[in-house]
Amino acid sequence: MPTRQPPPPTSSTLMPRAPTSKELGRFVSRRGPRADGTFRVLFELPPRLRPSGWLPTTPLPIEGQRTGDLFNRDEVLRIQRDAAELYRRYLASKLPSAPKPPERSFKILLDSWLDEAGRRTRPKTMAGYRLLAKDIEALVETATPKPDAVRLTRDDVSQMLRAFDDRPTTKWHIRKAMRLVMDQAVAKGWRLDNPVIGVKLKMPTSTVRIWEQADVDAHAWAAVWVGQPWVAALILTEWEIGQRLTDCVLLTRALRPGAVGYDASCGMFRFHQSKTADGEGGGYVTIQVSEYLREVLAGCLVKGSPYLFHDGATGRPFADVDRLSHVFEEVRALVLASGNWRHLVLRALRHSCVVQLARAGCTVPEIASITGHSIQTVAKMLTVYLPRDSVVALNAQRKRGLVAGEAS
Repeated sequence: MPTRQPPPPTSSTLMPRAPTSKELGRFVSRRGPRADGTFRVLFELPPRLRPSGWLPTTPLPIEGQRTGDLFNRDEVLRIQRDAAELYRRYLASKLPSAPKPPERSFKILLDSWLDEAGRRTRPKTMAGYRLLAKDIEALVETATPKPDAVRLTRDDVSQMLRAFDDRPTTKWHIRKAMRLVMDQAVAKGWRLDNPVIGVKLKMPTSTVRIWEQADVDAHAWAAVWVGQPWVAALILTEWEIGQRLTDCVLLTRALRPGAVGYDASCGMFRFHQSKTADGEGGGYVTIQVSEYLREVLAGCLVKGSPYLFHDGATGRPFADVDRLSHVFEEVRALVLASGNWRHLVLRALRHSCVVQLARAGCTVPEIASITGHSIQTVAKMLTVYLPRDSVVALNAQRKRGLVAGEAS
């Protein structure tokens, strides 16, 4: 049986066919045909689907010569390829953007450290921290290349600290602050180590001059002379009990009714120290003072005032330690002008009290119980400031029973 033959080709089946819009790609439209049989082919997204910044129409193909000849196989392949790429970009634009990685700059780290420290640090200490933070921020901004808090190395820290070679004390404090700051970086998970650990600095040479009894007498006299008898009383009080100046300013509220403070009837101070020997706040210290100081303080009492020390210029208590230091500058200027006296600072009275107590034969724990220092701090201060003089030697020999008399 003969097989059936396919029908012979006609003119319609031999003529090539232009691909439809759907065959060219998604969102592809064609305009035409023109008189020459070519088309204008466009990638068009509806306005409701069009991402921001997307062109309303994009002629296809994108690159190379564009003839619009849909009967040319190469032209059709270029159009389909470019249409597929535009559709892929459209789909990518609809995906949610990946979150930006958090910024990890020194500025953010310093702010975080100050915020964290402010929750557990006294205002006076925080004021010092903020000044150090400004120094560190300025150092970071001017350094070339700019340090990276995440990739900072020990060598980088050493290089940064060289900017303070002419200010060894500031350099010492900056290093301590940077160690705290980089501890915060570790706590935040920015890095695993603290690059400041291991950066060694020689402790700056102390410039503190220790007061002697003659210095105390001269400055107390000068304070009375310039109309600041309460400053004279404060100098004598610091000489005997060696408290922090910030605590002494707080002692201006010592006579407030019902508050702990100075009991004039027995010459006894009992007050809350800002820090205690074990490093924790909340402790009280009770200290008896000499009869001479009791008489001086009695002369400073102002009827009806809950305060102990006053600013002679205003008649009001000292607003802060800075105001007290400003007043003391006038007192010191008078002392220096009156003869061959040394330039002394008020805060050194605390160091001087430690030295004088040691000269009198007090043990380190006894000194710490009065001044509020830790035992370790007292030992360090005596190592630096206590002169190995005849007074100390004589007290030692008297304690051993080799020399008659009591230790002085």
